[in-house]
Amino acid sequence: MNEIKVGIIGGTGQMGQWFKRFFQDNGCEVLIAGRSTELTHEECAKQSDVVIVSVPIDSTIEIIKKIGPLVRKDALLMDLTSVKEEPIKAMKKFSKAEVVGAHPVFGPSVSTIKDQTVVLCKGRGKKWFKWLESILDKNGAKLKVTTAKHHDQMMGVIQGVIHFSSITISHTLKELGIGVKESQEFSSPIYKLRLDMVGRILNQDPSLYADIEILNKRSKKAIKTYLNTQKKLLKIINKKDKDGFVRYFKEAADYLGDFKEEAEEYSDYVIQKIIEREK
Repeated sequence: MNEIKVGIIGGTGQMGQWFKRFFQDNGCEVLIAGRSTELTHEECAKQSDVVIVSVPIDSTIEIIKKIGPLVRKDALLMDLTSVKEEPIKAMKKFSKAEVVGAHPVFGPSVSTIKDQTVVLCKGRGKKWFKWLESILDKNGAKLKVTTAKHHDQMMGVIQGVIHFSSITISHTLKELGIGVKESQEFSSPIYKLRLDMVGRILNQDPSLYADIEILNKRSKKAIKTYLNTQKKLLKIINKKDKDGFVRYFKEAADYLGDFKEEAEEYSDYVIQKIIEREK
């Protein structure tokens, strides 16, 4: 295959720039089109062998509708959003190109794709999927190939529920008037580790997280399920039903199976590192 020309729509953003470097390092010519570039979205789409849509989730469908018809039939159209069902449906509808949905499950601060998870969802065609799979595998990425529906179901929990939980934990502290720093004076490293994860999420772009929660239609069901399980546990606590609590706790523990031991071992390691860092 001759030198591949990769066009990144939204390529001036952080993830766009990350993948610009990645594809250049892998021998591709890269074109960048953004709001501030001379090269327009349309020209970028026409000139490229691989067209990547790397824009905010709420703009993705609009961009696909605009540039999809301009992508050559023998080219690849793909996106990088954390929602897959609707973008893949739109790419198949508004273009005749091969289609792949990709979700790099990492941020632009990582230095290498080695050992980073990238989820790939087949849309249409085989040639370009194999090319993309090969280039990611060669660079040591952890590849997960699945359907768009299953991806969004998983992200409904992995992103939807976890982010929902983190946002509401912070609001709980706020409503109770509990200071973050003071609370840590009463806590174990486990609490600090949990709060660190909350702080990490809340230090990001709120618009991105709004899109993740709102635009993945699978998140709503996952969050409702999460809230229902909370209500069950709260009911047990309100009734002072210790036996019921123990049963509910054991049901949760049994579901995790052998992962419990793995989790305890891993978290012990992380806790020790936190203690050493704070000495």
